[in-house]
Amino acid sequence: MCQRKKILSIGEIIWDIYPAEQCIGGAPLNFAAHCAACGCEAWLLSAVGDDVLGVSAVKQARGFGVKTDLIQTVSDKQTGQCLVSLDINQVPSYNILPDSAYDNISLCESDLSRIQSEHMDVLYFGTLIQRSPKSRSAIYNVLEKCGFPEIFCDLNLRAGCYGKDSVLLCLQNATILKISDEDERLMRKFELYSCNSEEPQDIVRAISRLFGNLKIILLTRGSKGSYVYDCRTQESVFQHIIPVPVVSTVGAGDSFAAAWLSAYLNRDPLELCMKKAAERSAFVVSRKEAVPEK
Repeated sequence: MCQRKKILSIGEIIWDIYPAEQCIGGAPLNFAAHCAACGCEAWLLSAVGDDVLGVSAVKQARGFGVKTDLIQTVSDKQTGQCLVSLDINQVPSYNILPDSAYDNISLCESDLSRIQSEHMDVLYFGTLIQRSPKSRSAIYNVLEKCGFPEIFCDLNLRAGCYGKDSVLLCLQNATILKISDEDERLMRKFELYSCNSEEPQDIVRAISRLFGNLKIILLTRGSKGSYVYDCRTQESVFQHIIPVPVVSTVGAGDSFAAAWLSAYLNRDPLELCMKKAAERSAFVVSRKEAVPEK
């Protein structure tokens, strides 16, 4: 029997607060939960407050099958919260509260030794976790002292929670990069790359020429589908969305990324990776929760 692939997801644990309810979330947690559901051994490095939401977050993460050994408790900070509102098309907008527990991740030598000893196959991170110097330093430490065959970065840019430096850290370290149409437009605004075309094949090729560390670029385009490009072989695949009644798009991108990566690590062909990713994200948008039960 093949050993399960190990994935270390670093980043925020956030409760999405709706007017009438609250749901556990945060892209790294959602991603780890979907990776676990897809058969991987998913670890989460994050932090929660010494509060009711923190206790519940760790419990729910375990319930999703995520390994929580590296989740810290920061006693003087509250567990992350995000106030969520949905527009008429069920597209979310976010008000992410500042200076939360996950903004204050600290790593000691024993934490780094634990990560090294687990021989992780993939490191995953994004930009939100880099908004504070302390948690950004934790990312630097992991990148510097722990080796990973693959580094998966999902830009997942949220207003007020990223800068040019945080985007560059992803672009310069990722072997697999996931961006949305919105992320790509902001990359142009930051002058991180240039492209005179709006065609996905031209966009991904322009990015790959600038960042030689990239093996794979995933471009998600909402209702226009998704596109993957292998920077080594120049193979590309376009995937249409799978039409389903849309309840909420919260967590759809995280589920897409997890399903795609799990299939990729299983050495599935790119076309099958894209199909599995589209199927899982379609399931998620047809439910309210970011990590729905089947």
